[in-house]
Amino acid sequence: MSGIYIHIPFCKKKCHYCDFYITLNKNNVGKLIEAIKFELILRKNFLNKNSIETIYFGGGTPSMISPNYIGNIIKEIKNNFSVNSNIEITIEANPDDISLDNLLKWKKYGINRISLGVQTLNDNLLNFINRSHDKKTAIASIKKISEHYDNFSIDLIYGIPGNRYDKLKNDIKEIIKFNPPHISAYNLTIEKKTVFYNWLKNNIIKKENEREIIKQFNLLKNILEKEEYIQYETSSFCKKGYESKHNSGYWKRKKYLGIGPSAHSFDGKYRSWNISDNNRYISALNKRIIPNTEEKLSKKMKINEIIMIGIRTKWGIDNKQLITQLKYDILKNQKNTIDKLINDKLIYINRTKIKATKKGSILLDYIAEKLLV
Repeated sequence: MSGIYIHIPFCKKKCHYCDFYITLNKNNVGKLIEAIKFELILRKNFLNKNSIETIYFGGGTPSMISPNYIGNIIKEIKNNFSVNSNIEITIEANPDDISLDNLLKWKKYGINRISLGVQTLNDNLLNFINRSHDKKTAIASIKKISEHYDNFSIDLIYGIPGNRYDKLKNDIKEIIKFNPPHISAYNLTIEKKTVFYNWLKNNIIKKENEREIIKQFNLLKNILEKEEYIQYETSSFCKKGYESKHNSGYWKRKKYLGIGPSAHSFDGKYRSWNISDNNRYISALNKRIIPNTEEKLSKKMKINEIIMIGIRTKWGIDNKQLITQLKYDILKNQKNTIDKLINDKLIYINRTKIKATKKGSILLDYIAEKLLV
């Protein structure tokens, strides 16, 4: 089983925390969609005829382009790949793009999961991070989606400078009234080439202190666990049976094909990524050239990926997988480090798997750093 990711790089405005490749210029939408469809044709053998289990439209803001474009891409995938009968097809959407017309057309074309970028329900914070919607629009959009889709996810961001514990608590309480099957909650990270990074360098803003971030993270966990959400990855909470199949594929290191400008692909041995430029991407595809860069993964890189990804999930770091695939026994080779982390109550061993404890769940980067080879 494999997945296909489609990158739609268009946005109405760029959020102050965003470092993804996006553009505000929609002049070449039609040409880009044709190039995406052609890349699908050129790369139809990339996944070795594996059955496609998931399709994910990300960006950018795929919800802002015509649903007909989305439908055309899905049709092209079905024409060139073997598609699972119970495939999960997700579209990322902004609240201001949620209309009855869009919801019904997406469903008609096969979309059966929506990932809604709410981030916060505080209007001052929405303005501060440069989102294109307000609280009223967000609430109305969640209500509309819940009336027409069984499977949807709400994105939240915590650790925003100025977003205190009580504000976050109010956000969560309001959102869970709609009983969303899935909630993704991300700690704000300030990346280079973002407005927030420039503001940070110029002392316009300050990073939220670590104690407050931990407090907010624990708040999220505690409220959502009481509401019977399962934390299956450090940022991902779901009701039973509603894990994101697509994202779970990344964490389990399944093969996936990334299509569109800046999209990444993985075939088990190589990682590759497309050029982050719409015009150059379109130009290359017009010449039947796939404009990507490729990197072969060394044994060490593969081991470290399994460690870094595994410790973030409920499945943990699987020593059996390491031994079978890479002939590396982490329990044996790193016994002293593992014993110390167990004594510090940061991890525990469940059969062949290393998992983070509740205490360790807020120190995942530290644990991974200690276990990397």
